[in-house]
Amino acid sequence: MDRFRLLFFVVLLFQPFIVSSQTYWKIENEHEDEILLTVEVNKEKNTFVAFSRKDALKELAGVFTYTLAKAAGKLKYPEIVFIEGTTRSSKDTLLLNGTFNYFDKQFPFSASLAGNQFNGKYLDPKGKSHSLQGVKMADVKPINDYASLINLAFQITENSLVNPAWIRSDEWHDFKNKVNSLKTKISDDYELAATFFWLGKKLPFSPYELTKSRPHNKPNNRRNRARIREQNSSVAILEGNSLPLNQNEMDSIAMIISTKRYAKLVIDLRGNSRISPASANLLLNYIANKPFLAGAYLTRKWRDTGLVIPKSEDYKKVFKSFMDTDFSSELFSKEQGRYLNVIPSKNNFKGKVYLLTDSKTARVAEMITYAVKNNKIGTIVGQKTAGNTFWAEYFKINGEYDLLLSGSEFFTGEGKSLNSIGVDPDVLRSGDELMHYILR
Repeated sequence: MDRFRLLFFVVLLFQPFIVSSQTYWKIENEHEDEILLTVEVNKEKNTFVAFSRKDALKELAGVFTYTLAKAAGKLKYPEIVFIEGTTRSSKDTLLLNGTFNYFDKQFPFSASLAGNQFNGKYLDPKGKSHSLQGVKMADVKPINDYASLINLAFQITENSLVNPAWIRSDEWHDFKNKVNSLKTKISDDYELAATFFWLGKKLPFSPYELTKSRPHNKPNNRRNRARIREQNSSVAILEGNSLPLNQNEMDSIAMIISTKRYAKLVIDLRGNSRISPASANLLLNYIANKPFLAGAYLTRKWRDTGLVIPKSEDYKKVFKSFMDTDFSSELFSKEQGRYLNVIPSKNNFKGKVYLLTDSKTARVAEMITYAVKNNKIGTIVGQKTAGNTFWAEYFKINGEYDLLLSGSEFFTGEGKSLNSIGVDPDVLRSGDELMHYILR
């Protein structure tokens, strides 16, 4: 009898471990961002939950803000990633189906766990599949030395951020103190990105992102090749996110436009904020009908000299042009600045030019808008631009991570800044009205 009671006690003691199991996984998405997940499976109910570091989102937001957001239905879980659903076994493979929760967004999720391998995916709102691949881990120690990465990011920020007044602000000190209090806890790339995104909302500058290095972070490796699309037989549209990167690409676009004999060229800069000044210079050369100096981008190195903002007549004395062949976006922060020297190309466009803008037309796209309007090159149709002409560049942290930071600021040929001012359209329109106006 005593032996039976002892056996019954042992069964009760280990029953939770028999009913449920817990494993740890390092998962990589298609962009090579890594997330550390704890997967808990309830074998009795055929359900599972998987989550990133416990209460990480609550720590980021603060208990009060998190509680309010949860009560309002904006946040559901205190973790940055929380996945839940059902399980099904197939031979030696465990199949998971459920919902992937990331902040306030939910995506359909499925995965298979076999041995030490994790193969999964989630579907975005457009139904596109995004892969998740991973391996089993022994524990939930942080994937990387994120504290060291953050220290390097802060150092680069304080040395290269174009406006040194920002790093003397209360907002920067509050941000830095909060991140420093969390940096040793950060367990994966998702949490790192979320930390900078969530806490960076109150900073006096943007964007400010610490992320994995990706090919499209470099202008020469952008996703979209330069191309145009035809609205009708007389109207061609050039998307802002696929502007030519070099003269060969610009010549190819010009050849197509010339062959097709388009009478109107529409340049869509709505929602656009990531264009290189070199690409902008190529575009302006193509649509301009006279030479002019469009302005200059000055870096932190110029700010630190304490010199006055130069005017266009002095550009050639102190700067090189963005059209000089030695320009490199990765090395630009080491220079004091460069200017935009617009010289109409031999095969420049002779028809009517229209720029489409909205409140998110910013940075270099906003500079293009100013140059087109100020030099009467074309007609601006849409909404007033953002009033943010800083150029955001990727600064290399190490071989794996980049820091996106405002490293230079645009000044007009008169030495004026457009920040907090913006550019008004010639024709105020929105939505479908933009193209209707142009087609008329």
